[in-house]
Amino acid sequence: MSTRQKAYVRIVAGLFLIASSPMGAPKAATDGLPASPSGAAVLDDWGNRISALGASVPEQAMRTQIRTTIAQLAMFDAVNAVLDGRYRPFASKPPSATGASAEAAAIRAAYIVARNEFPTKTAIIDDAYSASIAAVSASPEAIADGILVGESAAFAVLAARVDDHRNDPELVGYTPGSGPGAWIPTPPAFANPQNPFLRFVTPFGYDDPARFRPHAPPALDSKTYAADYNESKDLGRATDTSRTAEESATALFWSPSATLLWSANVRSLASSMDLLTAARFEALGIAAVTNAMIACWDAKYSYMFWRPVTAIRAGDTDGNSKTEADAAWTPFITTPTHPEYPAAHTTIGAGTLGFYTVWFKSDRFPLAFTGNAGAVRYYTSVAEIHADEGNARVWGGMHWRNSTEVGTALGSKVGKYTATHLLKPLDD
Repeated sequence: MSTRQKAYVRIVAGLFLIASSPMGAPKAATDGLPASPSGAAVLDDWGNRISALGASVPEQAMRTQIRTTIAQLAMFDAVNAVLDGRYRPFASKPPSATGASAEAAAIRAAYIVARNEFPTKTAIIDDAYSASIAAVSASPEAIADGILVGESAAFAVLAARVDDHRNDPELVGYTPGSGPGAWIPTPPAFANPQNPFLRFVTPFGYDDPARFRPHAPPALDSKTYAADYNESKDLGRATDTSRTAEESATALFWSPSATLLWSANVRSLASSMDLLTAARFEALGIAAVTNAMIACWDAKYSYMFWRPVTAIRAGDTDGNSKTEADAAWTPFITTPTHPEYPAAHTTIGAGTLGFYTVWFKSDRFPLAFTGNAGAVRYYTSVAEIHADEGNARVWGGMHWRNSTEVGTALGSKVGKYTATHLLKPLDD
């Protein structure tokens, strides 16, 4: 480990001490018994189980992201009730017997959500639940009391999410477009658009998916569009490009799904927190990721703006004298199968970072981020990450510069709003 990395780890450790409330460290294993699930381990175990269930159905990961958020909020409400947390619940704060197990409450809450969301996977879910509950280090009475709280909390959250559109058909909200500026299916697969239904899903903490919708993308005959076109055409092309090796590495680092990357980052930061703090941190952080995703999809399918791979091949049709067509142009990274504006990676990243700035009360803090193929980069400020993530989408050839900037502004608004309006302290 380098000197810089060692110093970084010391800073992060200090940051966790500040961010975590003094609820006590995770319990140690007792003689002959496995270590009991505690703290973020319980939350992560079931949060990741929900993701795995979505992949096994299978369903598109963004739909599963909504289900995961429901589970995280149910676990928070359960833990908040058992530990008498001084926070407003998402849906309810069930009465809890003194000494009830918070771990059992969280497990039961997630279990109820999993059974509701994946009814064809009940055998797998039941087996996982039995193993989780068996590992809880508490008396049978404490476990039973925790189970009652978790079940009540989960059913209340599920009731609050009835008719939220999370189960709408994939292509609801999509009308094919044509002509200059309009998104059409992109090579190489020319697949149907990804998840247009998301534009109608009710966010977490507010009701209108279009609440933060940005202005329209630049006109095709504008200077902004011409500048963006020529930057992406050069730096984002697969070959014969001015892109450097480091710029290529940055594009690849940020290439996996933004929701998966940022959800994992939220979990990594919660790993040293006590159970109540971690439950709130993960619920808010995952909700910020999901709300940013919903806001982005509202804008994408409202404006239906074309991708560079479409636009550059048809540059002679856009009415702009400064955009020369290249019929053979190919992006460095394969273009995702949804409209271009705004950039999802910067919207979702900024949504998470907006939450972080509220939680840590600063826009400068150390952050280790794991990207493509397990590579890790170390950052010290929100602005540094915004720049890296935005550049990556241009250098990968998937986006225009303006779209990354609009996405950053959009995500920041969504993340900060989520952080200041959901699961608030009771005295706030």
